This record gives sequence, structure tokens and C-alpha cells, in this order.
Amino acid sequence: MNSKRPPPPEGRTPTPAAFRSRRIAVAAAAALAVAAPAARATGAHAGSLPYCTAIPLPQRAAATCRALEVTGARTTLRLAVAANEADREHGLMGVPVVPPAEGMIFAFTDGDQRRYFWMKNTIAPLDMIFVRADGVVTGVAADVPASTFRTTDDEVARRDGLGRYVIELAAGEAKRLALAPGVRLGIPPLAAR
Repeated sequence: MNSKRPPPPEGRTPTPAAFRSRRIAVAAAAALAVAAPAARATGAHAGSLPYCTAIPLPQRAAATCRALEVTGARTTLRLAVAANEADREHGLMGVPVVPPAEGMIFAFTDGDQRRYFWMKNTIAPLDMIFVRADGVVTGVAADVPASTFRTTDDEVARRDGLGRYVIELAAGEAKRLALAPGVRLGIPPLAAR
């Protein structure tokens, strides 16, 4: 860096405030130069990544997909998205552990309808949160028992509720996060097929 300043224009002497403003501008430019690559690496491009369709969700720095973030009064949920028939059918089958405040959201095309879910090959116990299109929770099926790959179809736990969305979290999470009927969640626009 050159420490010599050019002489002021003829007849003008820079004020201390002008030097201060220049220093602030230089400091701001330096901060932007440092922050911009970090922002690109940690999420500025996140909007262009597809939604994750399985858990565990990747860490943000190494993301090849992005979690859908659903906001509640006490938390932000990071969710994988099941927005097509194949992903909705597979759901959380075979997932041994669902991390806290993470899970899956099932999105449907036909608005608020009665949704029927079962735990076929779902080896972790879950909470199912039924949510209307406007984000209001209509019901919670808490602590739905897991099944094994040997559980017969007539022994598999089944639950139903009303909504356009169903969110599955680890058992006990709905209570811990105060997700109950009447609570409004912030769900970003989500297209289903």
C-alpha cells in the first residue's frame, strides 16, 4: 500500500472528517472482499441447489442439496422434502436416527385433505405433524412406534390427519418444540408433483 497521499486539489485542504470517511470506505471494501467468498461457499448459492430428499441432511458447508427451513415460534426446522409420489412413498424408511429439529416434510398437490400414513419399514419412532396449506398445525400424532423389516402389514402403526403437509420428526420433538394444534408454521412456497 502506498502511504503517500496525493496533494489536495488547489485551494482545498481535506478535513479530518474526509480522511475518516475515506478510511471507513477502505475498511468496508476490505470487509466485503473477505466476506464475499465465504458467503458464496456457505449459502449464497443455496437457492439454486435442489431440496434434499433424504436425511441425514448435509452440513451447510458441504451441501449438495438444501434443507427446507420451516420456522416456528421456538425453532427453525431443517427438513428434507418429499414432494413427489416416489419420495412420499419412501419417506423415512430405513432411517435409524432423526436428528433434533430435523426431519421430512411431505407436500401434496391437492390442498388440505385427510392424509393417511403408516410406519412400514420406518425403524425410528416419529412424531407426525399435520399442517394445513396456510401453515396452521391441525394435529400431532406423537410417539408413533417404529416398525422393523419383519413387522407384518397389519401390525404396522397407522395415523391420519388433515393437511396439505405432514412433517415427520423424531419422537418427542413436537412436544419439545411446542408444536401443537393451532400453532402457525412458516413454510416457504413448495411445489408438489
